[in-house]
Amino acid sequence: VQTFRPGQTTQVFPCQLSASNPLVAAFGGTDCSPGSPGEAVFPRGLVVPGDKGISNGLTQTYFRAFAPRIGLAWSPNWRDGFLAKLTGGPDKTSIRAGWGLFYNPIEQLVLEQFSAEPPFGGSYASPTPPLFNTPFETQDGTITPNPFHGVLNPPRGQAVDWSRFRPILLYGQFQPDMRTQYSAQYNLTIQRQFLNDLMVQIGYVGTQGHRLLATHDLNYSSPQTCLDINQVLGDGTCSPFSEDMQFDIPAGAIPAGFTFHLPYGSVPTIVGPNANPVTLVGLRPYSSPFCEPTTGAGCPPDGVPVFTSIFAEDTIANSSYNSFQAMVEKRFSRGLTFQAAYTWSKSFDNASSFESLLNPLCFRCSRSLSLFDARHRLVFNYEWLLPVPRREGWRGKLINGWTLSGITTFQSGFPVRITSNDDTELMNSFDFEMPGEPDLIGKFRQLNPRGPGHLAFDPSVFASPALGTIGNSARTLCCGPGIDNFDVSLMKDSALTERTRLQFRVEFFNAVNHAQFMSPDGNTTDGGDFGRVKQARDSREVQLALKLIF
Repeated sequence: VQTFRPGQTTQVFPCQLSASNPLVAAFGGTDCSPGSPGEAVFPRGLVVPGDKGISNGLTQTYFRAFAPRIGLAWSPNWRDGFLAKLTGGPDKTSIRAGWGLFYNPIEQLVLEQFSAEPPFGGSYASPTPPLFNTPFETQDGTITPNPFHGVLNPPRGQAVDWSRFRPILLYGQFQPDMRTQYSAQYNLTIQRQFLNDLMVQIGYVGTQGHRLLATHDLNYSSPQTCLDINQVLGDGTCSPFSEDMQFDIPAGAIPAGFTFHLPYGSVPTIVGPNANPVTLVGLRPYSSPFCEPTTGAGCPPDGVPVFTSIFAEDTIANSSYNSFQAMVEKRFSRGLTFQAAYTWSKSFDNASSFESLLNPLCFRCSRSLSLFDARHRLVFNYEWLLPVPRREGWRGKLINGWTLSGITTFQSGFPVRITSNDDTELMNSFDFEMPGEPDLIGKFRQLNPRGPGHLAFDPSVFASPALGTIGNSARTLCCGPGIDNFDVSLMKDSALTERTRLQFRVEFFNAVNHAQFMSPDGNTTDGGDFGRVKQARDSREVQLALKLIF
């Protein structure tokens, strides 16, 4: 495993170019360690366990996970008066409340993001997947260096040709001071027994998530630098997905009085006219760690930056869930049992999973409805022993013992994740998704996906934002198609002997066989598919089973 610490140099894997590397001639030797002519390709900041201050866990151990819990249960014992009528008398009502803090460790899937990355392997990320007939040409025609060059688990202390991994993409790294994620959970419920077999419960249930795991790019590109390049060299010189390219600005090209912003180097800006040429190899803060744009010293001579995106997994997200919950339950009697449960809730967060990519300029700006938010949900399950007259003989074996059961579900739709993969924001951060969002120029309006084009919402209310900006649309908008599903089962039990019985059952999933649509396409760069529903839940399925029980 590896991680990123700005400015720190790894002592575990020194840098040495392979003899066949074309850069040997440019540097006059194979040494590419800091301080040598070849330092331009050294990944300063990429460190591994064993380097100074880097533990095997890559981050500090958190010792302050204090997790108190408190609970209360009370059954009123009023025997007369209004309160007795309200609560049903002794032992008919229970009031419960609880609150607690709960901590959550880092999931194994997160840790697997760190494996097989330089120097232990290569990684690749692009909105345009690579083609292998002309390695390594992407679908947009861009040629990239071999992203998979590497030796799995090289011996510690062995020199590594770090230049072969460029541009290095780090899919995961832990911050040195990362704290444990936790949630505060609370509830208040009132349970009332009305009949011997009938119970009603209402409650308020909530969760506040703190320091939740989310992803953000430490090395997103500088939109302002890209816009400045276009101002100096002409529109279109720097365009979306060109942030990992080399740009050369001739001496005197920056107009007098114009402030040109630099993404790295000894000075943050240059005010024109520039006396010397300006060299930029990548437009990210850590694109080329040793590159000095004002002189060209330490810049990779082949125009390939050292780093591209550096995605950090950090406990920086939060969530809020609050709900009203009601339930009616009838215990089995007179051949019938059922339960009906209703939830009215709302859930907010700025990252619904660790794969959610936060707006790197403003983490709080990503706060919106959770991807799993379901405003209304009603579930009814039942089991009914059919009241047929008891018969003896073969007639009894045919008509006795039939049971009808099922689960009926009604739920409002999930929010739609609105994204834009066209890099209009000029940050070129592509992990599981990009941080870009479009402008919302009208009211979000749901449509019936059974209509023309199978559109679930009106896509015309979205527009591309200005170059170099993130749009004003919320991360998620409510909502996609809902769920109304009927699962039904018919079962027959037949006694064969005192200890043996035969059970036949037929089960209908989505018994009424109507279309239940999945969430629509929320990616504005998908052209005509944007806003369309392209998938549906399962159609009706019938399952038959015969079981011998002994």
